[in-house]
Amino acid sequence: MLSLFFVDQLSTGSTQELEGDEGHHAVKVMRLQIGEAIKIADKSGNWVSGAITEVGKKSLKIDISQRGSTQHLKPELIVVQAVTKSDRIKEMLELLTVAGADRIIPWQAERCISKWQSDSASKWSIAIKESAKQARRVKLPVLNEVITTNQLLNLFEADDQIITLHEGAKSNISQLRFSADTKRIFLVIGPEGGISDNEIDQLIAAKAVTVRMGENVLRSAHAGFAALSIVQTLIGRW
Repeated sequence: MLSLFFVDQLSTGSTQELEGDEGHHAVKVMRLQIGEAIKIADKSGNWVSGAITEVGKKSLKIDISQRGSTQHLKPELIVVQAVTKSDRIKEMLELLTVAGADRIIPWQAERCISKWQSDSASKWSIAIKESAKQARRVKLPVLNEVITTNQLLNLFEADDQIITLHEGAKSNISQLRFSADTKRIFLVIGPEGGISDNEIDQLIAAKAVTVRMGENVLRSAHAGFAALSIVQTLIGRW
């Protein structure tokens, strides 16, 4: 597969430049040469590909031979991820990105050990982009601003399917069934300390379904990946 890079906007002409950090990485780190083919995407699902025709000190140019865009699939898969411990953030975002999350919402849950910092959004965005490049995923998951539990409850709409993962649930996630009319599926992932009883009650009152994934308790950083994998299979994408 072609190496993938991102730009803010794609050219409408016959050539595409790659500059800035992405260009520097392509030229200085990957040492790409004239004649090699690469893919360049705009983060929202549109892409171009072609062979490199010029290489500068920190930039390169390709002749565009192909254009395309990824299909926007329904339902939208939204992961509400409790703010993870700093040593697990990159791993968690890698897993959610490769598993196909369409949107990631950081959640400052009651029992979160870590707190959202002023640079957290930047760090999460960088990790998501790097994970997408590794997975050759041309459309980045949308990263929302961090929210509280009350703000989360206000996001839900009547036709959303809300799934809360909790080790105390009586039903298994494999028992879920999805309507063909469902537009959004929320997967709510708690922190290492677990979702509080108060939060569970609030989510159930908002019509969330509480499920578990077997006997073993997964880490917060891994649970979203496992749940997405199951949901992707149940809705027929995998």
